[in-house]
Amino acid sequence: MDKYFKAQDVVNGYSILDLIGEGRYGIVYLAENEKGEKCVIKQLKKKTLKQSKEKLFYEQQILKQLNNPCFPKFISTFKDEFREGYILEYIDGKVFEDLVAADRHVFSREEIYDTARQLLNMIEILHNSNIVHRDIRLPNVILKENNELALIDFGLARFIDNHRYVKEQDYWYIGDFLIHLYYTTYEVSEKEEKPCFEELDLTSDEVLFLKKLMGLEESFRSIDEIKEQLAKLA
Repeated sequence: MDKYFKAQDVVNGYSILDLIGEGRYGIVYLAENEKGEKCVIKQLKKKTLKQSKEKLFYEQQILKQLNNPCFPKFISTFKDEFREGYILEYIDGKVFEDLVAADRHVFSREEIYDTARQLLNMIEILHNSNIVHRDIRLPNVILKENNELALIDFGLARFIDNHRYVKEQDYWYIGDFLIHLYYTTYEVSEKEEKPCFEELDLTSDEVLFLKKLMGLEESFRSIDEIKEQLAKLA
């Protein structure tokens, strides 16, 4: 049984403020130090520590080698009698899941293309570091106050091996991510449901772009090729 931190518990100088999430592998808290600097504390679940400890530490290994404001910085590890995990930089902003579901923000084409450009720039940095993220979803992308994006949750990230972990996995996720943004302009009708590429008001070039990202047509061969096609859309 996992022992949870309580509000005001202190971990490596950071005082727990709140429980902000829980998943299969870990429990996530918001905390801050005496200077008011916030962080994210990830407590790894005991069951998964026993079953797949190596997998749980990929996020730690990967974030240690990244130094970019697009990704959370690794701060430290912690371990006590009951718990272990690591501490990451807190990135302030709003996740796209909240923008879409809670705020009901309708994304213009300009916003969609700008989001696509920033996502591509971020995964280009990762791929150049031999990393594939594998989880580029609405809850894992943050829009900061300066309108720049940040990518979080590297729990499924792996080092590229060109077999099981390949760059195309991130291309697929970006395609799926953009479809969610296109759907913010969709008006539900009583007509029979259709596949998203028919249901959405997309140009033929947009359909081809998304299908190539998702491997439904001949896949893109590189980030540069994707950027080139995106520039033609914009």
